[in-house]
Amino acid sequence: MTDDYKYKPLEKRIIKEYNKIREKSKRKLLCHAPFASMRFTISGNIQVCCYNHLLLLGKYPEDKLIDAWNGEKAKLLKDFILNNDMRMGCGYCSEVIKTGNYRSVGAINYDNIKLSGNNWPTMLDFELGNNCNLECIMCNGENSALIRQKRENRIPYCPPYDDEFVTQLEPFIPHLTEVRFVGGEPFLIEINYKIWEKIIEINPACNIIVLTNGTILSERVKNILTKGNFNISVSSDGISPEIYEKIRVNADFSVFINNLSFFLNYSHSKNKPFCWNLCPQRLNWHEIPDIFSFCNNKNINIILHTIFFPPHTSLWNLPKIELEKIKSYLLKRKPAFSRFNKVHQQNLGFYKSLIKQIDNWIADKNKTKKSNSLNSSELKKELFSKISSYMTESKVFSEAYKNELIESYIKRLNKIFELMDNKSLIKVLTFMISFNIELIVAEIANSSDEKLKQRILTAAI
Repeated sequence: MTDDYKYKPLEKRIIKEYNKIREKSKRKLLCHAPFASMRFTISGNIQVCCYNHLLLLGKYPEDKLIDAWNGEKAKLLKDFILNNDMRMGCGYCSEVIKTGNYRSVGAINYDNIKLSGNNWPTMLDFELGNNCNLECIMCNGENSALIRQKRENRIPYCPPYDDEFVTQLEPFIPHLTEVRFVGGEPFLIEINYKIWEKIIEINPACNIIVLTNGTILSERVKNILTKGNFNISVSSDGISPEIYEKIRVNADFSVFINNLSFFLNYSHSKNKPFCWNLCPQRLNWHEIPDIFSFCNNKNINIILHTIFFPPHTSLWNLPKIELEKIKSYLLKRKPAFSRFNKVHQQNLGFYKSLIKQIDNWIADKNKTKKSNSLNSSELKKELFSKISSYMTESKVFSEAYKNELIESYIKRLNKIFELMDNKSLIKVLTFMISFNIELIVAEIANSSDEKLKQRILTAAI
């Protein structure tokens, strides 16, 4: 960790523009996550949010939860955010803010988290396992045990979370206003039920948000829903059986629609908002207007998630002409949004945000034409230069070890690149150069050699 406390804040002009879409009461902090949120990943990593993958507060079970929350890394991140400096692993959000696509800024998802007056987190975010019944085409073995077994032919994950983890959570629970559970499929992850029972026992008013694929609706699920203060969201990527089942492998569209009706009615009976989480991608972009129309008719909030990986399912790396075609289609097929309906207006914001995002990708294509004519040696040189520049500027890494780390990371990458033929290597390097460099550095820093190799080889598909 660095000892250099010279801050480099975002430009006031940029912050002012970003704050225009935020409630006035939320604008004192560029991001609320470091002051109110803690996240647990399947590998045991303890983070502040689902966007900052580089700065780890700790790792379970090596670190106690209370020590991670009150540790030096947590304090440093807070200091940097208080000074509007996003070089402590917040580069992804910083980059999106600078593009002007404010609805897609990850930090804005933490604006509504209540800040505690006694230095406890008020929101915990759990990703504790990868048990899942689906093999979605844009997913991977980290999020689906079936994919890890069948598609990747790798041994199962053994997440570190146990009864001791639940015990360490207990002092946090009285201070919580919200907890979030993702997967895998949260309703298939055993330890989630233990945590839900503990929350219901200690703090029954706590809002328990579950993002489910909508295909699991057992009696056990119905029973826990009746006991707790649950807020259900579903994730789905199609509105026709054909597209839905192509993307959500193993799922049955009719089962999903029936369960969707149950979850929607449950939410309305609890006076809770209901959200549809949607991943725009190559197979479903033409259904996006119909999904928005369906959700508008049902008063369902839409939340969009950008797929960057795997690249063969993503929109962002399509040729410029394809992106222009998608943008034109979305503008032409724009659904009706009532000015007098809050859900409609929120959905309209996301629809416009998607078009703005596509606009930014089109603009990026004009900037990256040069890279398309480079050979593999030149591309490697450009990638390594970007990694070196990022790490030199970042404040996550110790100044004393930066050069050593840069050399180590480049050596690890070269070892993997040597396994590839020239055509695949050029494809991978072109992808990595146009990808968010902080996320690449985070992947290198926090991944085993085997996991890093798997990720890079997948980019060649």
